[in-house]
Amino acid sequence: MNRRATVILAVAGIVVLALLAFIGIVPIDPAALFQEGSARFIFWKLRVPRTLLGFLAGSSLALAGFIFQNLFKNSLATPYTLGVSSGAAAGVVLAIKLNLGFSLLGSNGIYLFGFGGAMVSVFLIMTIARAVRSFSIYTLLMTGVAINFFFSSLIVLVQYLFDYTQTIEILRWLMGSITPSGYTEVLVLLPVYTVFVTVAVLARKELVIASAGDQFAQAKGLDIRRFRILMFLVVSLVVGTVVSFVGPIGFIGLIVPHAARILNRQHYGSALVFTVLAGGFLLSFTDFLARVLIKPAEIPVGILTALMGAPFFLMILIGSLRKDRR
Repeated sequence: MNRRATVILAVAGIVVLALLAFIGIVPIDPAALFQEGSARFIFWKLRVPRTLLGFLAGSSLALAGFIFQNLFKNSLATPYTLGVSSGAAAGVVLAIKLNLGFSLLGSNGIYLFGFGGAMVSVFLIMTIARAVRSFSIYTLLMTGVAINFFFSSLIVLVQYLFDYTQTIEILRWLMGSITPSGYTEVLVLLPVYTVFVTVAVLARKELVIASAGDQFAQAKGLDIRRFRILMFLVVSLVVGTVVSFVGPIGFIGLIVPHAARILNRQHYGSALVFTVLAGGFLLSFTDFLARVLIKPAEIPVGILTALMGAPFFLMILIGSLRKDRR
């Protein structure tokens, strides 16, 4: 995929997203944007921040999956592989159960509990890895799987104790949805996203070296242990923030990075750019479908990404198994 194709993808995606903001339960005439009324409010206060949050969240999850797949040398790795999303989900579930919600800068303060849960997950993984004095791929993956099962079980336990109203509330959140309260979430996530993309660009050479294996990285003078810890912390902070805002939306971090490698086998930089753009566009477009498919009701966007991602996951798995048998 050359530079011209990347520019075309970016321009086309921006145009499509701009057009999608006019379509929904209430179609909006562009002329209404310059007049006082409900159409102007819906466009600027609801659909624009929702589209922006969808792009930032999708792009962040795709880039997180891209980094993890390179870092762990596993095409099936996702942003949620190490259990960060389960920690965030557990934080939100406990906050809802204990009625700890509050308003923060016009937004739901329960997001802080989700981020806190994600950080607890990171702390546990790092503590266990330090205790066994190993930060290898195997140690991080297996510890992450164990942490993921623990928090998932905790969520089920707490959910069992919910009353009906709380059960519906948490179930909708666990399905994943993009429902920002104005621009608050966008303004919080934007600087995090900017730093994340900058780190990924600056560390692109190290990521390529790390993907070739520990021995190769050491031969090239890369402190693979320190680098792996640094990237794990950066990705976990970003994923924890995203999951706190939109819930555990799956498969974006699996589908997009894999497609990026297929289309850009010889150029890491192009694959990185494709991942960042396509991840944002895909989630925003999927959220649009969630708004209009059964209007006036909405489908949680996490359901649609799972419906699209599950067959793709099977394709990747079957392809990997066939390659191993050759």
